[in-house]
Amino acid sequence: MADYLWVQAQSRDGRCVLRLVGELDMTTAEEFTDCADAAVEATPGPVVVDLSGLTFIDARGARALAAVMDALPAQRRPVVRSCPPQVRLVLDMLDLSLNYLQADHLPAQNQTATRSATRDLVHRVQHARLDASQMKLDSSWVLARLADTGIRLASTRERTDLIREQGQRTLAATRAIREHLKRLREEAAT
Repeated sequence: MADYLWVQAQSRDGRCVLRLVGELDMTTAEEFTDCADAAVEATPGPVVVDLSGLTFIDARGARALAAVMDALPAQRRPVVRSCPPQVRLVLDMLDLSLNYLQADHLPAQNQTATRSATRDLVHRVQHARLDASQMKLDSSWVLARLADTGIRLASTRERTDLIREQGQRTLAATRAIREHLKRLREEAAT
């Protein structure tokens, strides 16, 4: 297998222990499926999947893992051992109900509580994302209104400047006319 995911099957106490080490993602999922099928086929007994060495899993990897486990016959129904929290989170987010998940140190009640807490966290994150999207839309609306107000203020200022300029020209013309009239009166008086 590629150097970033190792799949190893060993026979222990009449069981096939399938150990994954590395990253199970979209780049390794197809090769993982082939290797895992071959390894499980070559090693007899019920299957125990040890995920303790799995450092990363994405949606495609999680689906490949579920497909390999679901493809096993009933007498070889797998049990997952040592599932890291980040792997369990991805499985829960994808709603891959691997009801055969077992943590070595947690009783069944705590597993259900952990899955329930994980789902609750996923729902809270989804709601937070929706709230953030709504806030983003609201902010965009406020920014658009501010931009519109800025444009209107600039237009008003421009018109005010034009009116002031016209007023100054009118005032200058009026002064020039007064001066001209004053000179005409003075010339007429002399």
